[in-house]
Amino acid sequence: MPPKFAAEYIDRLLANATYESLADLSSAICSSAKFNAELPDYGLPRFAFLFVEALLWFAQGERSGVWTYYEATPQPRQDAMSDALRRDAPEAFSSWYERGMRDWSDEDRIAAVDTWIEAHGEAANQWLRALAANNREALLALVAE
Repeated sequence: MPPKFAAEYIDRLLANATYESLADLSSAICSSAKFNAELPDYGLPRFAFLFVEALLWFAQGERSGVWTYYEATPQPRQDAMSDALRRDAPEAFSSWYERGMRDWSDEDRIAAVDTWIEAHGEAANQWLRALAANNREALLALVAE
C-alpha cells in the first residue's frame, strides 16, 4: 500500500518556512494510525508529540490567551508535555510552560506567559521546523501509516 503522505510532500513542508507548513505537518502527524487523543502523549513518538503539542500551545496562546490551553488540557497531558520539553526543547520553553501550569488561573500572572509566547513565536516556529527536520525519517515512517 502506498504511503498516506509522499516523502516529497513532507519534504516541501519541511523546507517551507511558513506557519502554515507547520500546521500541515501537525495535521499529517495527527492523521497517523498511532495517534490516539485519549493518551497523554497521543501515542506518538516523543518528537511528534512535542511538535504537535508545542504548536498547539503557542497557537492557542497567541489566539485566545494561553490560559485557555491549560484550562482545556488534561493534567496528564500537561505533565507529559512538561517532561518532553525538559528533555528536548530549549530550556526557556519548559520553564515558561511550567510557569503556565502553575499560574494559568491567575489572570495577572498568566499575562507574563502570554507576553513571552507572543515575543517568541518565530523562535518556536524555527525550533519546531528543526525538530521535524532532525526527525525526518521517523516522521516519514509515522505519516506513512
